[in-house]
Amino acid sequence: MKRRKLPRGGEDIIKVLDEKGPMTQKQILASVEQPERTVRYGIRRLLEKGILKKMSNLSDMRSVYYYLAPELRETFDFLHEESKVTDTA
Repeated sequence: MKRRKLPRGGEDIIKVLDEKGPMTQKQILASVEQPERTVRYGIRRLLEKGILKKMSNLSDMRSVYYYLAPELRETFDFLHEESKVTDTA
């Protein structure tokens, strides 16, 4: 998927979820250096596009966990750029 099609902050959200796995919105906010409003908007747009999925947080039913849709992980080139650089070195 092309970077320009992602919402502002979307690339950072995807990278964090790819590295750390499912996270709550508060955890994503703490991990990404973006304004809160930008992150909330990015999460909402990525959910609408089907890039992110959500599941219930059974330990705290007031929040949900967001995770990267496994079937779409390979479509993001920027997730693989760092691994290509380290593999060739």
